Amino acid sequence: MTKKHLIKYNDEINLVELFKVIWSGKITIALITLIFFVIISVNDKYKPKQPNLFESSLLIKPAKEEQFLSFFSLGYFNYERSYDEEKIFNYNKENYLSEITYLKVLDKFVEEFLDYEELIKVLRENEQIKKSISQLSLDDQQKKLYEYAKLFSLKKIGENSSYYALEVTWPNNEREIEDILDQTIKLVEESLARSIFLKLESHYRNKKNLAINRDLASLEFLSEQSSIAKRLNLFEAKEREGAILLDSSNKNRMKNEFMYSNTYYLRGYKVIDMEIDLIKNRKYSQFDNIEKKIASLKEEDIKWVNYNLLLLDTKLHSKHIPLPSALIIIFGLLIGTLYVLISNALKSYTVPRKK
Repeated sequence: MTKKHLIKYNDEINLVELFKVIWSGKITIALITLIFFVIISVNDKYKPKQPNLFESSLLIKPAKEEQFLSFFSLGYFNYERSYDEEKIFNYNKENYLSEITYLKVLDKFVEEFLDYEELIKVLRENEQIKKSISQLSLDDQQKKLYEYAKLFSLKKIGENSSYYALEVTWPNNEREIEDILDQTIKLVEESLARSIFLKLESHYRNKKNLAINRDLASLEFLSEQSSIAKRLNLFEAKEREGAILLDSSNKNRMKNEFMYSNTYYLRGYKVIDMEIDLIKNRKYSQFDNIEKKIASLKEEDIKWVNYNLLLLDTKLHSKHIPLPSALIIIFGLLIGTLYVLISNALKSYTVPRKK
């Protein structure tokens, strides 16, 4: 650097001379800026860090099939009093029991989890979340809770798989993830159980009402037919003049054809009145047995889905925030410029001494 480019710092700063000094050191400034840019871009320790993120994954599988065999036994209590295995299977297919299988229960669990109702309830009680949303309005609190809930996902592993992966990216700590998942899954299972048993009870209550209504209709019809038989003085059916007999050999075959027909009185009021008495004294005990069985099932420790929190796979992701290139260049230019100015200042003091 020539003598004329030195700035005398004991006088007022000459802007023209200052610019000349900076311009003369432009190569030095450029090199320092380049070195600074490379160091900052390559080395993460000079970049600000994001808060730690934990990525966790938990496998959710269907429960074992034997968990639901007890429900199948409810088919033995159907109002037709049939103990034929094929009939029971078909009966179960046509009612709510067909919905209580290990695969369909898993699908119901997924639906229940993804409505986020139970998860929101758990998140609302989390101490850190409580603090972070305490100053917000109720609407904003709800929005924030749903933002947290959306960090959880439940997706099928493969198109043809019956397994699901429950995944979450959580900003706080690893232990918190396990607690939230444990509480949420338990609440979802409880809600799922309530839903299944309510629908089961409703289904059989409707079946019982249907049976009672059928019997009431039968009583009305049988009373009319008994009155006709009594007017005709038909005490019991006789094999005469083409009368239709309902003996033990053809009773089942004739039941559907003969019942509710206009000639049912031909059986005679003796048999018809016996049928009336039987219907009036019917206790519907099969439905009482169903109620007891359902109550018993409620007390069983049913594992609705299969999971193990000890197998929760959690990984820590610590990321650095990349600085904008323009900002790095500006800092580099400032450092380079300061270096050139300081170097010039030192020379301005040393040159006169040499004279």
